[in-house]
Amino acid sequence: MTAHKLETKQNLVNWSEAQDAYAALRETADVVRVEFPFGGEGWMTTTYDMVREMYNDPNYSIEIQSSGREYPRMRYVETDNSRNPSFMQYDGAKHQAKRAVLTKYLTIKRVNALRESTQQIIEETLDELEALGSPVDFTVHFAKRVPLRVLCALLGMPTITDQAFIDACYKIVDSRVENPAELMAAYGIIVPFFNELYEEKSKHPGDDLMSAMIQDKNDGLWSEDELRNLGTTLLLAAHDATGVMLNGQLEWLSHEPELYARLRAEPESFPRAFEELLRLVSVGTSAPRGRVALEDAELGGVAIAAGEAIAGNLLAANTDPAVFPDPMVFDMDRPVTKPHVAFGSGPHACPGMHLARMEITLALQEILRRYETFENVEPHDDWRSRRLCKSAPEVVVAWKRA
Repeated sequence: MTAHKLETKQNLVNWSEAQDAYAALRETADVVRVEFPFGGEGWMTTTYDMVREMYNDPNYSIEIQSSGREYPRMRYVETDNSRNPSFMQYDGAKHQAKRAVLTKYLTIKRVNALRESTQQIIEETLDELEALGSPVDFTVHFAKRVPLRVLCALLGMPTITDQAFIDACYKIVDSRVENPAELMAAYGIIVPFFNELYEEKSKHPGDDLMSAMIQDKNDGLWSEDELRNLGTTLLLAAHDATGVMLNGQLEWLSHEPELYARLRAEPESFPRAFEELLRLVSVGTSAPRGRVALEDAELGGVAIAAGEAIAGNLLAANTDPAVFPDPMVFDMDRPVTKPHVAFGSGPHACPGMHLARMEITLALQEILRRYETFENVEPHDDWRSRRLCKSAPEVVVAWKRA
């Protein structure tokens, strides 16, 4: 079977081109043979139902990625095994037990308790941004700053201002990095930082997530190394998930003045608009999430051999016309028959989704409250076809206070 070449380099992929490619693959089959960008051949699910089925099937392993075997790679280089392990790399009961320890601190109730402090961070960040005048780049001065500042508060540490550390954060989530030494140098800055934080919180616990996880005996479910890596794991989520989603939604609103005006005039419509934005502007849109089949199986009428790589794609799922008619059209009034999968699906769905939702919601609502107008300084009639899957490198907006 001929493998379709999968051009998904995350930061570099054009949104509409990716959607056209996935639509063409969807016409071929629900599960297709593909050539991954940087890691051989395998399979990819192209429909909503197949993405969810694959992610919820324990036969398709994420843990095997840490074994050194082949799996779908979506970046030029991989890191070595010098980093501390992450609870996310496990499958089955082991993963669920470890995950449960963390998620009990990230429930909706606990996240709602952080709303006041998060709102303060958002307002202070916007105050700083406004001091720069209009227009201003909301990517650099807002979308990249708010998630990091919220994370610092969550972990009970001062706001990070060291530029070398911030640059390292961007480096480890940049799929364009081609030099392994460059990537490892970034981890060489971040990992020791969180090792020191672990030591500090072990000796002097506070009212924060890191201290709570360390003090939670949890029958030894989390190793010391995994606890040391917690900060790095959450940092990746803050930068590569929450920040990307927030930036993409700011980009969208800045190009749609009529939508922006409607949301200001009808604040009760915001929840529907927010879900539609999450569907269209979600993390992982361009990078299929890799798994490896543990046993021979059939998926979508295709035989998947044990050891073969398979990937599910959230953009393909969230723009499947069988579930979302006219999927590329923003329609906040569309009937919802099935939920989008912006935060993934199955046992490895984003454990911090409630926190991410709260952060982005408060950020967008504060912007809508503050600014009468919020317009991109480089509007294009075809801006949607120009946008990148992993959101714009800059969102320069001319704003006017209400």
